[in-house]
Amino acid sequence: MVIIIENIRMPDITKLATKTGEFVGEFVDARDRKGNTIPVFQYGEDTIPAIRGNPKEQLPQLKKMEARDDDIVLCAAVKAGTHWLWEIITMLLKGTTEYAAGPKEDAMLEFRPIEELNALPSPRILNTHLRLSNLPEQFIEKKCKFVFVMRNPKDTAVSMYHHFSAEGSAFAYRGSFSDFLSMFMSGVVPHNNWTDYITGWEKDLAMNPDIPYHIIHYENLKQDPVREIKTLASYLDVTCTDDFVDDVVEKCSFRNLKKGKTATPENQRWHFMYRKGEVGDWKNWFTVAENEEFDSYLSKEMNESKFSFRYTL
Repeated sequence: MVIIIENIRMPDITKLATKTGEFVGEFVDARDRKGNTIPVFQYGEDTIPAIRGNPKEQLPQLKKMEARDDDIVLCAAVKAGTHWLWEIITMLLKGTTEYAAGPKEDAMLEFRPIEELNALPSPRILNTHLRLSNLPEQFIEKKCKFVFVMRNPKDTAVSMYHHFSAEGSAFAYRGSFSDFLSMFMSGVVPHNNWTDYITGWEKDLAMNPDIPYHIIHYENLKQDPVREIKTLASYLDVTCTDDFVDDVVEKCSFRNLKKGKTATPENQRWHFMYRKGEVGDWKNWFTVAENEEFDSYLSKEMNESKFSFRYTL
C-alpha cells in the first residue's frame, strides 16, 4: 500500500505541553450544540473519556512500558469492532474457541495500570484507541505486530451514540442522536475525533515504515468472515484448519459473542458494549440533511487520505 500524507489537519496540542516539551494534558468537556457534556482528558494527540483511572499519571507512564516481542497491538477508533477482533485474535493465538475469561478492557492500554498490563500472560493482545505517539515506544523498537480496524464512520457514530447514552454506561450522555452527531463532527469529542484519528494513524504508519501492520475492514469481516480470518491468521503466523476457522466464525457471530461474553454475573455489566453489530444501521438514524452534511464533512476532512473506508453502505 502506498500512503501519501499531505496537509493532514492535526489538533492544536501546543497548549498541552510544558516548556520541556512534555505533555501534561488537561481535563475539558466534550460539548454538543445543546450544551450536553461528557468529561474528557486531552493529552497530546489524544482525547479520552475522563471516567476511570488517573490518565494524568497513566499516559506518561505508558510510553515507557516494556513491550514483548510477541505483543499484538489492536488499534481502532471507538466502536469500530475492537471487542469482536480482540476475541477473534485471542482464539487464533490460543488455538481454542473458548471465550476469553475477561473483557478486552482488561488489556486496554489507556485505562489499565501498568502493573496489571505487565501481569498479563504472553502473548498479550493489547488494545487501544490511542495514537502511536502515546503508545509504548518499544512497540516500534521491537516491531510488534499491529492490527488496525476500519469501520464506516456513519455506523461508528451511531454505535458511539448508543454506547455513550446506554443504560449502564458510565458516560450518561442525555442528548439526542442529532445533538451527538454535532459533537462527533466537532473538534472536542468523547474519544478522539474520527477524522483526526484515521488520518493521524495514516501519517503514523507512513512515518514508521518498519511497523508491521494489517488493516481489516469491519464490513469485509461481516461479508466474508472465513476469508478475513484466514488472512488475519496468516499475518499473525497462525496455522489453523478450515474447521477451526469455521468454529471461530460461529463463536464470534454477534449473537453468540454477545451472549457468551455477558452471560456470567460478573460480565453482565458489559452488556451495553454489544448492541447490533450491523452494517448500514446508520440509515435508520441519519436524516437526509444530516447525511448530506456528514458526507460534506468527510469530503473536506478526508480529501487527502489514501486509506479506503466505506461510508455509503
